[in-house]
Amino acid sequence: MTVQQKSTTSSSAPLRERKKARTRETIILAATKLFAKKGFENTSVEDIVAEVDISRSTFFRYFPTKELVMFPHQDEYLKHFRALLRRQGGESAMECVRRACLEMTLLYQESREDHLRQQRIIQNSPTLIARGEAMDRDWRDAIAQALLDGKRADAPRRRQATVLASAILGAVSATLEQWYADDCKSDLVDLGREALDILVINDDHPFVKRK
Repeated sequence: MTVQQKSTTSSSAPLRERKKARTRETIILAATKLFAKKGFENTSVEDIVAEVDISRSTFFRYFPTKELVMFPHQDEYLKHFRALLRRQGGESAMECVRRACLEMTLLYQESREDHLRQQRIIQNSPTLIARGEAMDRDWRDAIAQALLDGKRADAPRRRQATVLASAILGAVSATLEQWYADDCKSDLVDLGREALDILVINDDHPFVKRK
């Protein structure tokens, strides 16, 4: 579920913050252009800093590694997802996760061109594929915690939550693959709803029972 997002820095933010945001976006755009042209592995940090006319030290202040340029807003997305995973009203744990996943699809659709451009680069880079898969574990763990409703649980219950979270993330990943294959032309919300409907769980299961 690793994605890229355009900067949301407000025009009312302090000048220093706006300048930092512009520099960050300039690095991302230049790096993305180079990765698309030369490939991720064939593009060096030196290539990027030369394109942007900054120093290596400046680059590393914004991005500790070259890989993170392709996942620049991962932390923001994950933080937003975790906020969505807070149960509302009488939701069951599964209803909460389903709602959060579907709300995230709306964010993806808002910047579909960015996501498609990023995905094309990632799929041509073994390094980025591996990095994305490692990041996906954070999303799986967030879902598992939501299923447990933040409560302590015994080992069997934790295993159940992890297995179900993996299945949910798998459904989401398969849906995104279909979306990218269609050049992001399909309605991602409908695709996501269809995929999550496949995950049928017994009504008596603790994760399905409402509060």
